[in-house]
Amino acid sequence: MAETAVVDAAAEEIIEGAAPAGADDDIVEGADNPEDEAVRVGEAALEYFDWCEERSAARRKRGLAPEELGREARVAVTQFVSYVTPKVPIGELTPHQMTAYQEVVGSNATDVLERLQPVKDFLRFCWKERSLTDTNLGNNIRIRRVQEKRREQAVHEAGVRFDVTEEGMKKMRDDLALLQAEMPRAVQAVAQAREDKDIRENAPLEAAREYQERLKGRIDELEYQIAHAVVTDGVATGRAQVGSTVKVALLDREPERIEEYTLVGPTEVDAAARRISIESPMGRGLFDKSAGSHVEIEAPRGTIRFRVVAVEG
Repeated sequence: MAETAVVDAAAEEIIEGAAPAGADDDIVEGADNPEDEAVRVGEAALEYFDWCEERSAARRKRGLAPEELGREARVAVTQFVSYVTPKVPIGELTPHQMTAYQEVVGSNATDVLERLQPVKDFLRFCWKERSLTDTNLGNNIRIRRVQEKRREQAVHEAGVRFDVTEEGMKKMRDDLALLQAEMPRAVQAVAQAREDKDIRENAPLEAAREYQERLKGRIDELEYQIAHAVVTDGVATGRAQVGSTVKVALLDREPERIEEYTLVGPTEVDAAARRISIESPMGRGLFDKSAGSHVEIEAPRGTIRFRVVAVEG
């Protein structure tokens, strides 16, 4: 019960107290305004939480399983409310917003179904139990499509592996933490831009949505890479591997020119720093080679011949 109370308090703080900057003060304070009679999204969410508790209590009295609304489901609904903004009348929500929210949640997150199904249940309540919307907006959130994507992804992931250095893994995790910290600000920017009622000409809203979508896409990409990354830095063996620095001599130059490359996974490539992927032609040619090895690499301008001078790491 204590945990439920904490979640309820957090939900109410987000739903009722996080009015976007620039919101109409008359509407917020409940002054005389035609929109005052419309049930807002935040209010509907609180009604939904109460309805779930009452239904659960009624089932318990009848000796049935209570079907309580769990903490994760409450958080999922609260996040949705924050996305569409709490003080928007729920009757003004559109199918496009539902599709956009599904895209924001993404398809790579491991808990995507747990984050979408509670929202569908909430929207069904608003339509069927309270008649707050003309249609069931939850039908515009396509969980079956997400499930199909996850099945396809699971088949693909069976053979996926990203070789990375310890440095590369740390950088990915640091980048992910920074992006995740930025996401709430991106969501708030969308909410603030949406306060302009003329959506058709709202360039700031489109820009804010585009930035949020790019941010979510990068977060999904990093989560996917980290989940399938394998740190391959190991004990020096004298043979080039991920993390090794390889010095090579170009044999077709007079005098021979020494160049230095670091072999990295495909997520750590930096051409300016001569960090080359082990999946590139050059990387494949140098991988597992030791000092003294001769290497020929087919390049667009022809065959290039190298001699491995030294392998470090």
